[in-house]
Amino acid sequence: MSSSTLIPDRVLIVDKRLVPIDFEQFHFIQFSHPRTKQEQSYAIDHQSKTIFELVQCTRSYSSWFINDQHVLPDGSLYIITPINLIFLLLPSLWCHARINFIPLTIIINDSFKQFELDDDFIIEKLRSICDIDNEKNLIKLNEENLIIWLRDRIDRLKNYVEDEEHAFDLVCEYLSDDIVEQCQQELKLHGNIRYDIPIGQKAPSVITTTTTTITKKKINVECTHYLLKKRGLLQSKDKIKFSTNDHDLSEATITHAKQVLYEHYLNTSQSSALHEFHQIQNKSNCIFAKRARCSNAPHWLDNVSIEDNCERLLPSFILFCAFVKDISIDGYVIEIPHNHLTTTLEDFGQIFKQILRFLSDHDPAKRHCMNVSSSRIGQIGWVFEFDRVTFFITTFTPHYPETHPRYAHGSKNYCHILFQPELSFLRHDLPDDTPHTNWIEPITSRDKIRVAFRQHGREYPIRPTIYYPPSHDMIRPLSNDLEDIIEWWL
Repeated sequence: MSSSTLIPDRVLIVDKRLVPIDFEQFHFIQFSHPRTKQEQSYAIDHQSKTIFELVQCTRSYSSWFINDQHVLPDGSLYIITPINLIFLLLPSLWCHARINFIPLTIIINDSFKQFELDDDFIIEKLRSICDIDNEKNLIKLNEENLIIWLRDRIDRLKNYVEDEEHAFDLVCEYLSDDIVEQCQQELKLHGNIRYDIPIGQKAPSVITTTTTTITKKKINVECTHYLLKKRGLLQSKDKIKFSTNDHDLSEATITHAKQVLYEHYLNTSQSSALHEFHQIQNKSNCIFAKRARCSNAPHWLDNVSIEDNCERLLPSFILFCAFVKDISIDGYVIEIPHNHLTTTLEDFGQIFKQILRFLSDHDPAKRHCMNVSSSRIGQIGWVFEFDRVTFFITTFTPHYPETHPRYAHGSKNYCHILFQPELSFLRHDLPDDTPHTNWIEPITSRDKIRVAFRQHGREYPIRPTIYYPPSHDMIRPLSNDLEDIIEWWL
């Protein structure tokens, strides 16, 4: 950027002690994030063989003034920080090298080869967590050494953060759920910080200049026009394409809409928009809950109708469903004030039904899952679906006692509806449902969740079959008896 004729398109912050003097040795690479599996930008200094993570800090309505000569519309700040290559290789090691020795070539896939690091250098780095067969060039993950290595990372970090739990959370941002769970058991650590979505996840095209103002406006216009048409303020002939399942949308629009979701999550996760759900999430006995990433609906207003509140949340729900396949977000939360309209679970059930029916009526895919007979919703085979995304829905309300699996952990002022895309369970590799549980030596994550709820006095009943109506579990009865059913759909 020293040349006066060179116009920058990004502002990058680097520590000159860490990067090469010859900036041409600095190469940017796209590689999957070790936790989210999303493509993210990294850089490699081939001289020092150091890998850097590129993290983007975004702010709304900001620009950069460069040397009093240029205005850079993208006000984002890109920061480069070193990352240990062990974190990048750990997902592959955990998957392939936990039981048997395997060739290094299985771990070093084509994507990692972009870093152009020689095998000897990689093996030397992996010695701290792997057993090495030098003669045959084979490696095997040593889980005991891995825990020791992670313990050392945590000990280093805790000197710079408020406590050990916070340090553990920071390390967990680079670990898969299975490894986090192993650490929790071995190190007796349970973090309380919610795991943010890494914001360096950029497709290669985003690293170049793009016209973000137009794409952002297009997304907003699509959602706004959709609502106007539903209200009868647009003519039916004015066809507005709002669903991102539509292949006619430009790649720039889709890319920016993904970023809108990221920004939405990052902004709201630190706000008071969700008054009490975070404490339910942090205190839940589910091993995935604390680190789940949830997007929230706009704040529910007491002074407007249920339908008006649903219209307010609809655009964000459309975006959530449209891009949930590409973004690692686990749920969408609606937080409803607990008042005279939710005196009983049956009262809450009627509001719940109105919300689901509104969403069904405005389904972009026009499948309208609620437009069936009431009896059909209460039968096997029905599932809530929106924009071709199927959901597992759970609810938490102040009605439930401390011994109930839907206990709200002290949340007394709000009722919560959690929409979990079923593909989220696939993303976390949750095993198939089963009526059988290994209570003595739980192995699968499903077994461990069931055991955890039982140990805390909140055991949930398990049916003798995996075939049952999902609607029966959306609002559980106070008795927690499988024979009792709150028929909210009637």
